Amino acid sequence: MTQKTLPTERATMTFVFLTIFLGWVGFSLPFPVFGPLFLTQDAPLLDPAMSDGARARLLGLGLALYPLGQIIGSALLGRASDRFGRRRTLMVALMLTILGSVLLAFGVMASWVALLLLGRFVAGLGEGSIAIVQSLASDVSTPHTKARNFALIGIAMDLGFVVGPLAGGAVLGDVSAGAAATHWALPFWLATILFAVNFLLVPVFLKRNRIPAPEIVSDGDHRPATVMPLMLVSFCTFWSIMTFFDFFPVYFVQVYGTEPMWLGINAALLSVPLVAAGLVVGRLVGRLGARRVAVLALIMMGAGQLAFLQATDELAHIPAIIAIAVGITFGQTATSVLVSDAVPPHAQGRVLGLYRSVTVMAAVVAALVGGWLTSMAPGFPFMMAVLVCGAGVGFLYLPATRRAPQ
Repeated sequence: MTQKTLPTERATMTFVFLTIFLGWVGFSLPFPVFGPLFLTQDAPLLDPAMSDGARARLLGLGLALYPLGQIIGSALLGRASDRFGRRRTLMVALMLTILGSVLLAFGVMASWVALLLLGRFVAGLGEGSIAIVQSLASDVSTPHTKARNFALIGIAMDLGFVVGPLAGGAVLGDVSAGAAATHWALPFWLATILFAVNFLLVPVFLKRNRIPAPEIVSDGDHRPATVMPLMLVSFCTFWSIMTFFDFFPVYFVQVYGTEPMWLGINAALLSVPLVAAGLVVGRLVGRLGARRVAVLALIMMGAGQLAFLQATDELAHIPAIIAIAVGITFGQTATSVLVSDAVPPHAQGRVLGLYRSVTVMAAVVAALVGGWLTSMAPGFPFMMAVLVCGAGVGFLYLPATRRAPQ
């Protein structure tokens, strides 16, 4: 690497880290309130007479609409960033995120479920920006720094997921019966402000000449025979990841009656091992290879969710949560590196957009299946996630996957 490229990589990764961190603080601010909005009878969103099963299924739909928007947004925005540039496309994505957050806030304040669900979908469209920032990281990375830079993206998400739930839980606090809808909407409004700040920082910190312009190539240049088996691995990995993220707070509400403030604290504590694992995963990928780290991640998540179901109180869940969190970080980094390494530099936006679409498609399936399963028993979504982890390990040993770059 030359003296000129080092500052480019460092400056771009600083911007990427800041953008992801602010975005995930905003995304996770409403985390402690979203589940209780559907499941708590005193919340202003739903009719108090609605059954618990109907509430759980509607929650599953609300959870699924966000990644459904990501499926569309990631594919379109990733491809657009190859053609029109990362900076311009990222600003469009952030505008969609702001709009979605405003719709969510108004939906809560007006007790209008349809508006809230629309807001989830629009915000999901904007979260296709993850594919753009991954492409930015790939644009400025060398083979020796890619795993580290992709791990930094995961660390930024995890730190955001520490700050967001804590702030959201503190803002919401211990909601009493009959609390005003404006009180429930506060985390959504704070998230909107953060997204707006993020949007304003893009033209300030991301200069037009900071990164190389992506080269436009033909659609046949992305080696589908190598990439598609890796997409199956990514699908299984993120099904397990999103099952845990979406349904461990639901599990705590159903089994222990955990209050929103404590849900925020639990979510923040989960992020501690996520960040710690992010500090070492780059080196681990360098030593073992991305495929072996992906296998390790699936084993840790599967075994951890089995142990999670055996715990008898909230404190007893901690060792299992730590194992799951480490597996989540390993899986996120290893699958993204595997997919990115399987394609040429000029196809990164398109294929990483496809990668994000596949992973959030897994989140849609996890939310829909999990919402249905949790209406029957709180632990059923996690049992399904264990089976999915086993399938992911199997896909990693397909011959085509084994021939993929390590």
